[in-house]
Amino acid sequence: MKRYIAVAFMLCVASIGFVAAQSKPAATDDAALKADRALAAAYEKGDNAAVNKLLDSDFTWIDTDGIMWERPDVLRAGLKPLVPMTADTKITEHGYANGKVVWIQDNLGNKFAAHTWVMRPGGYRLLQTNEIATRPPDGVPNERATYDIPCINPCKEVPYKPISASEKAALFAWQDQEGGAGMHDMHMGDNVVVISSTTTTPRPSPTATAPTPVTPRKPGQFITGAAPALWVRTWDFGDAVVAIMLQPTYGGKAYWSSRVYGNHNGFWKMEESYHTTIQASPRMTALPMNVQQSAN
Repeated sequence: MKRYIAVAFMLCVASIGFVAAQSKPAATDDAALKADRALAAAYEKGDNAAVNKLLDSDFTWIDTDGIMWERPDVLRAGLKPLVPMTADTKITEHGYANGKVVWIQDNLGNKFAAHTWVMRPGGYRLLQTNEIATRPPDGVPNERATYDIPCINPCKEVPYKPISASEKAALFAWQDQEGGAGMHDMHMGDNVVVISSTTTTPRPSPTATAPTPVTPRKPGQFITGAAPALWVRTWDFGDAVVAIMLQPTYGGKAYWSSRVYGNHNGFWKMEESYHTTIQASPRMTALPMNVQQSAN
């Protein structure tokens, strides 16, 4: 079995700074990997009792069709992992917040599975599984609006109220990232490889240490804001926040996003991101702002 561990450090001008959302292997990370393998073995044996012990009480499973399964239904439906454990399976492990959150990805060919393990009083528990079998786009391009769609949701408001300081900081960072002011790449962590249902060639996302130039709009060009959030849930682990969001794409289908946000000396970044298209979703449309405002 091949194991790929990413090691990330943040270099300061005078000294090496501590990164709270670290992604270097630690003893706790190894314990999470052991739990992940134990879960895979339990699924293989059909040992539901062992599976049940390793799933978090808040566990959810997003399958390749974009269906979210709650914990009781996962057990009732007898779901099985998408990615088999073989000699060619690639395993990527990233630990955050001193191992309180461990992201483990299994990959074989076009099949990807992200497992978000979190530290609980009884040990590591699997909080979330997101599985993607990448496929080419369906050939129907997203419909482009012939009017501006400003980024109100999520840039200014979302149907979600953060409670803890970490949740508030992570949300603010994400809104700053999506706001169109050149901050997007600054809020991208070094480990991010955004995997989506149509990502046939996954590659690392660009990062930046300073704001990037914003391309002025061309004459006759319309601006479309970031995909809004219709539903959000987060889990606070101090210097790491796990999030699941339901997001429509303007002119396209809605998708689930599974993410981890990390605190880098007070500057929060998106560390991991999976986008799973909801195959049964209709294509989402928007109205011009003047029509929306008059309707309200």
